[in-house]
Amino acid sequence: MVILGNCGSSSKPFSIGIVNSVFIHDRCIKGFKAGMEEFGYSEGKNIKYIYNGEIPPRNDAIDAEIKKLLSQGVDMLFVTGNEVALQAKKTLKGTGIPIVVGSSDMMVEHGLVESLSHPGGNITGVQVINSAVKAMEWLKVLVPGLKKIYVPYNPDDTISIFNLKLLTANSSRLGVELKGLEVHSVKEAVAVIEGLPKDAGAIIRIPSPTIDPGNSELSQAAIKRSLPMAALLILDKDVLITLGSDFYDMGKEAAKLAHQIYQGTRPADLPVKLSEVSLTVNLKTAEKIGLQIPNSILSQANKIIR
Repeated sequence: MVILGNCGSSSKPFSIGIVNSVFIHDRCIKGFKAGMEEFGYSEGKNIKYIYNGEIPPRNDAIDAEIKKLLSQGVDMLFVTGNEVALQAKKTLKGTGIPIVVGSSDMMVEHGLVESLSHPGGNITGVQVINSAVKAMEWLKVLVPGLKKIYVPYNPDDTISIFNLKLLTANSSRLGVELKGLEVHSVKEAVAVIEGLPKDAGAIIRIPSPTIDPGNSELSQAAIKRSLPMAALLILDKDVLITLGSDFYDMGKEAAKLAHQIYQGTRPADLPVKLSEVSLTVNLKTAEKIGLQIPNSILSQANKIIR
């Protein structure tokens, strides 16, 4: 295991390679850099970030990017997302170079760490708390008599398939019919929302590298159809309710781990941090779609957009 030592003990800047394949994780990277700055790491002085921008979410592209960073002598990798984290673990096996994951889910189940309390190996990070089922529960509370929920998804997006299965497994318990809408682009997603039947009750936006970049278009399509939409990620300002974690905050939590590793603590001994989930309710959107949000629900929201 590489022991990085104390940041004040060397004139060589602490070098961190960053690997990201999903645009929405850019906010996580910003939070990470902000968190590192709070610990006294100043870019260009005692810390150096090497980030070549978002790369395609393919294992060969991720592997090539990691090897490129290794050739530049990075001291640590900061990575985001399951696919990147899994490939980083594989590519860095046996090197001892620490890996800090800014955003991932089910890290034990995916084989990233041995346990949340004792990760083992050279990797630790921040785990997203999945809010899919809870978001469905909130829609049931918000929309009286809700019977049908539609979920746009791309079958090529692994994270979407996982969340769709999770929602499907819990839908009957909540007394709703879940209908997946297979799409392969933002344009297709907008079209299927515009063409939903009159008895469509609501929409849940699960994470999707394909659809996320254009979610504002989906939000507007849902508003035009007067359909409530819930999202598991902070996507745009017009989603009716958002139940999820802020990637910026997760990045700052990851910075705490990176700082501890640089001070000499092994990643194997640093427990995985769990993200905080917050509820945002958009009253402007509620008014546009003719939905009354009772104060009993608003009192439970962490943020209200008026």
